[in-house]
Amino acid sequence: MLHSLKTKIFLLVSVILALVAVFVLYFTDRDVEQAMFEAEQRSARNVLELVELNIQSGYRDLVRSRVDAVNAHRRALRGLTMMARTTLDEIFTMSDLSGEARARAESRALDWLSRPRPAEEGEFLVFDAHGTLLAHQNPDARGGDLNLIRDIKGSSMAEAVHSEARRLGEVSSMFFWTWTEHGQPIKKFGWFVHYPPTDWVIGATVDIDELEQEGERKLEELLNNLRANFGKIRIAQSGSVILFNAQGEVLIGPEENSLAPILDLGTAINALTGKPLLEELKNLAAAKDRESMRFVPQFADAAGKIREQEAFCGYFRALGWYVAALAYVDEVGAPARNLVTRLSGIILAVLLAGLVLGLVLAGRIAKPLNALAVYAKALPETDFTAQEVQDQSAAIRHLPQRHKDEVGRLATALMFMEGALRENIRSLIETTATNERIEGELNVAREIQLGLLPKTFPPFPERREFDLFATLKSAKEVGGDLYDFFFMDEEHFCFAVGDVSGKGVPAALFMAITRTLLRTAGARDRDPGPIMEAMNNDLAPDNPNSMFVTLFVGVLNTRTGRLRFANGGHNKPVIKNQDGVHFLEGRSGPMVGAMEDIPYNAVEIDLAPGEMILLYTDGITEAMDEGLAVYSDERLLATMEAAPIVSAEQIIQIVLEDVARHVGAAQQSDDITALCLRYAGPVGGQG
Repeated sequence: MLHSLKTKIFLLVSVILALVAVFVLYFTDRDVEQAMFEAEQRSARNVLELVELNIQSGYRDLVRSRVDAVNAHRRALRGLTMMARTTLDEIFTMSDLSGEARARAESRALDWLSRPRPAEEGEFLVFDAHGTLLAHQNPDARGGDLNLIRDIKGSSMAEAVHSEARRLGEVSSMFFWTWTEHGQPIKKFGWFVHYPPTDWVIGATVDIDELEQEGERKLEELLNNLRANFGKIRIAQSGSVILFNAQGEVLIGPEENSLAPILDLGTAINALTGKPLLEELKNLAAAKDRESMRFVPQFADAAGKIREQEAFCGYFRALGWYVAALAYVDEVGAPARNLVTRLSGIILAVLLAGLVLGLVLAGRIAKPLNALAVYAKALPETDFTAQEVQDQSAAIRHLPQRHKDEVGRLATALMFMEGALRENIRSLIETTATNERIEGELNVAREIQLGLLPKTFPPFPERREFDLFATLKSAKEVGGDLYDFFFMDEEHFCFAVGDVSGKGVPAALFMAITRTLLRTAGARDRDPGPIMEAMNNDLAPDNPNSMFVTLFVGVLNTRTGRLRFANGGHNKPVIKNQDGVHFLEGRSGPMVGAMEDIPYNAVEIDLAPGEMILLYTDGITEAMDEGLAVYSDERLLATMEAAPIVSAEQIIQIVLEDVARHVGAAQQSDDITALCLRYAGPVGGQG
């Protein structure tokens, strides 16, 4: 009987419901008050965070309005300086400015700049390289020494503005103006431009006290908005939020009927600790964990009671404000006591109903599950590879219509699995055969592709004028990189490295065509420029997939060391000699095969005995590690710099080993090809 699923489900439901009832009833009375208190704590924290966000939003609006006002003044003052400079250009270009004519023009310009202007539009001032004030609408200020004026950083305004204006052409500054009617410095903002014909600095300034007043008005507006919002906030039943500053001055207080006894934070004492309440609230705001504190005020509230309270506090540094969320402790426990009574009755009713439903549900679930178990047990014995397979699903086919729950879905899934198994096994057999055929064909294609490239090194053991080595490592079975080399005649040796766009079989075919065209063009001409032009004109016309190849073709005169090369969009080779390493500059044209009739110009250099050149594809410099960091041109140069001048094969081995260290366990992302040629000099020369 105990092995029956029906019995187990019924007993399990019964035991679970009984245990839940016992534990809930036992722990509810003990823990629910704490849980409710923690919920109220979270609510208070959320309220505090929302208030802080409200203050931050208002502060951002305040800062934004100040920034907008400053930018508006900056644009207006900049326009004034542009107008002044235009007017001075007209004055100084009206006549031949030499001698007295120039003095008169300067006098006219300074008189015009000294004319009074409306205060809201700003005022002009002009000073020379010595800081002497030449023009201003205040006659008492003219001739004054602006070196005595200080900017907001405490530096000499004239010296700082003149040097920056001469260097940048225009500059802004905020400074303290001392020539005032009341004798007290006022803060001004100015935009200054350098006027080269006279070496003057022309400035347009405006009094920014109004900005400070506007800021105070915006701050008061922020407080008013916060007062309106604070009045709507209630924590528990009668808790609220207050805003105060570091001196204990309450900027926004609670209603009198709730928290009036603690409004005087400057002198209030926490009766629980005997410490100043203001100091404890500040310490609470400075804590990082958003904890709370409890306190008891010294005086009774409006109802004549001294009630313990819970406080959460935050600090807004930009304004020096503190925000405190306050709640009464006794109001938190009342909902918990009511909840315990209601929960006890609900749990008893749920227990009885659950036992009845558990019995019915256990019987309903067990029957179809038995049928599914029999069906699932028969599946492993079915031969799905046979031509005719017996349908095993007849015994469970009715379950999806009768059961719309998990049992029905399980039956549907098992029947679908049987059909999918048949289809997948057939497909797997066909796919395996196809993959084996394709893999074999790709291996043959790789052997054919690599067979097109020279693989015997040294390739010309009887020629001691140079040492040559090359290698190619495809990212896939076949790739698009290529290298080749051959003698055009007794003295001229051609070598090339290329990188076809794309990967796989199309790139491999394009690579084979490119290598054939290189050999054909090299048989007709010894100049790499015409060779590349001929290859480009052969590849570009019939190229429906718009493929192209970046290509470097070099022709070395083994007797003289003269190297003529053409670079069609390929990576810059690396030259290494006794003096160090560097990239071989010079590009002849774009990628080969992209467009017809493009000229390619050859470039010439002389290779000294012992000097070597490294050609490579971007599979080296763009090789990525597991963090997607590329190998880079800089690391290639550093590796070549550190490598000794040895054989061409050893140089390539050093580079590839360093690339492998960089890549680590990451998969190769692109074809890697490298060709190194070390010129030893003509036969009988020193290498």
